[in-house]
Amino acid sequence: TTAQGKAEGELVGGNLSIVASLIGTEYDLDLSGKIIFLEEFLEEPYRVDRMLTQMIQAGKFDSAAGIALGVFKLCESSKSNPSFSNSFNLMEVLTDRLGNLGIPVVYGLSFGHVVDKLTLPFGVNAQLDGETQQIKLLETSVV
Repeated sequence: TTAQGKAEGELVGGNLSIVASLIGTEYDLDLSGKIIFLEEFLEEPYRVDRMLTQMIQAGKFDSAAGIALGVFKLCESSKSNPSFSNSFNLMEVLTDRLGNLGIPVVYGLSFGHVVDKLTLPFGVNAQLDGETQQIKLLETSVV
């Protein structure tokens, strides 16, 4: 899923399950004006849908600058699931939940539970480009 445009902001995020579970706690993330990076592993699309819906209902994307999504590894419905043929696939869920937010959204960046991963430094300013589907760090992450 890709929503066009460019965004600049501080990188914040992490694993979708963890970020969603922090909503309403003292560890809840302020996502205003930020580029949110999210990844997931071993969650079926209906669970990804539930977590993204929780974030939407909590207003987490209302003033975000953009959303950078890693590869959601092994997050398709299991064919052994009785509702497999009636279930939305991962890309349908991501497009439905994030495609109309009016901010750049890029899927498939190489971070998260993948072999060739890069480390995204929390709190560093970055640019997300929905057209080229790239993320670029705008400052050094090492002091």
